[in-house]
Amino acid sequence: MSEDIRAWLESLRSLGMRPGLEICSSLLLRMGQPHREFPSTHVAGSNGKGSCCVILANSYTLNGVCTGLFTSPHLCFVEERIRVDGVPITSEEFDAAMTEVRDAALQEPEMLPTYFEATFLAAMVAFREAGIERAVVETGLGGRLDPTILTEADCCIITEIALEHTDVLGHTLGEIAKEKAAIIRKGAVVVARWSYDADVRAAIEEKVTDDDRAWWWRYDRDSFIQFSVAHESHRPILDKEIDGYIPYLKEAARLAEISLFSKMRYKSSKLVERAVMHTHWPGRMQWIEYSGAEILLDAAHNASGMSRACAQVIVEMQNSTAPSPGVVIIGCSPQEDLFEFTHPLVELVSTCDVQHIIATKPLGGRHTPIPPSEIVEVLAEQSVTAKVEIVDTPADALVKAMELVKDSGAPIMGIGSLYMVGNLLKHLGLDDRESMTTLNAPKDEFVVDKRNR
Repeated sequence: MSEDIRAWLESLRSLGMRPGLEICSSLLLRMGQPHREFPSTHVAGSNGKGSCCVILANSYTLNGVCTGLFTSPHLCFVEERIRVDGVPITSEEFDAAMTEVRDAALQEPEMLPTYFEATFLAAMVAFREAGIERAVVETGLGGRLDPTILTEADCCIITEIALEHTDVLGHTLGEIAKEKAAIIRKGAVVVARWSYDADVRAAIEEKVTDDDRAWWWRYDRDSFIQFSVAHESHRPILDKEIDGYIPYLKEAARLAEISLFSKMRYKSSKLVERAVMHTHWPGRMQWIEYSGAEILLDAAHNASGMSRACAQVIVEMQNSTAPSPGVVIIGCSPQEDLFEFTHPLVELVSTCDVQHIIATKPLGGRHTPIPPSEIVEVLAEQSVTAKVEIVDTPADALVKAMELVKDSGAPIMGIGSLYMVGNLLKHLGLDDRESMTTLNAPKDEFVVDKRNR
């Protein structure tokens, strides 16, 4: 690991967030436009886009297609953002790619990228060097002014739209959808999660130029509907009850499946179910056994994500497919509405008879975290039935939780900021390259990558 290049990358954090494409566009040109060496699938949305990306990438890999995956932010180490066939690139490969980015940035006139922009640019360089055949790229923030929109995408996927980053993306679902729908390219296959918000649907439909190549995923009916016939009534007879509830993993798999089918990647589309079986997506509804305790981690970073995660835990507990947690650890970044964010947790506590909540403060995040005392206050406002206490750091919070469940054997649930989940994974010793590999299957079943990493 080169301390010099890492120090330069860290220095870019001071630039903060900078919506716009000019710097990245110029730097890609200086580096020989590596993003044009391979086609991309581009995924935007508020929730579930990372899960969709990893399942889609694994489906391609299982079909023998060397696939690059770019996601953000990272849980434990920056190389996680850049994977080839599920495996994070090495520190040496990352440093080499970032050195090329820095060299381009320091040419006259100097153009310094932000931290996120630099990691995206390094991904494009690393993918070119790996000789990938396709990239799956997760949008950072929004879409219209996000540098990932510079990729050569022939397939665009939009997951659930929710209120988030309203200071940047807009104050209504329609405004946010318009920013995210901007990733839709002319002539590209489009797959979008259905929304009951008319403004969201209008924003997405407005960007689509070929209704026969665009599909709605009707999660409430477990079916896909082409835009060209979306105005018609579609109420298929189902062999099972559809109540509007669907886990993120299944939804992500369905979005991946139809995108592959629409791209005439029929073999890859048939491998989605196997991809789900072999997908390991750290920090997303991840069960871990540690020192005799069961731990569930989920990076629910906004109110919608918290609602979906808590609903899944409740459903699994009621169906006896997963035990009820005894202790919940929560820590989060700034929220649009902290009351709305924590309310699903209050419902979980009441339904599952959770005994303890530990509020803590995520470490290392881009934004100043919500003080644990504020979380305690808002939980008290909702008359939460569990005992609530504050522990300063996620690692210490986990130690405390382990003590609390020592006799009962009840699981521990850690939920909230992705950074807090990363803090917990580090404490658990699951912060190495192997732990962050997202495709767990026998190596003789697929091409690991062209260099047998």
